[in-house]
Amino acid sequence: MGHLAAIRNGDHASFIEVYEQLHPKLFRFFLKRVYFHDTAKDLTQQCFIRLWQYRHTLSAEHPLEKQVFIIGRSLLINHLKKEATQKKLKMNAGREWSGTVEPAGDVLFERVEEVNAAIDTLPPVRRRVLMLKAIHGFSNKEIAHQLEISVKTVEDHVTKAFRHIRQVIAIFLLLPTGVIILLNCI
Repeated sequence: MGHLAAIRNGDHASFIEVYEQLHPKLFRFFLKRVYFHDTAKDLTQQCFIRLWQYRHTLSAEHPLEKQVFIIGRSLLINHLKKEATQKKLKMNAGREWSGTVEPAGDVLFERVEEVNAAIDTLPPVRRRVLMLKAIHGFSNKEIAHQLEISVKTVEDHVTKAFRHIRQVIAIFLLLPTGVIILLNCI
């Protein structure tokens, strides 16, 4: 029985083996993106806690390591969103205290590098669908035919891609520049 099946069945020894095998790799993944040792350590621990808590939902169709990194990526995005929200709250509190008001305006898509970085964070198929749609101007039907998927799936990919890009760019606008550069690697 492989580690994946054993962990799904609650085998603690297999879980420990996977932990020891993937811990360093996952820790480096987080450290490259958050800069702080303690934060990377906490995110790594949270990832393995989630893996154990939700072990019954693991898929036999995908490698265990891939599923661990999907959990890790989700935790990272949640962490960055939380930091961005906290920063925004601090900025708003500071503005209220100083009595200054920031000018209104939609600045989400003003910087091309932020859009490109957001596109780079999309899963490969979704990125390809978006490029075929937005850059090459293919219709949903043409994309579906080319990728051998349904038109509804193409529509779903396009909708989710734009939603994801808006969310990532919103995070970019709230984070320091150094963190934005690292997000390109996600």
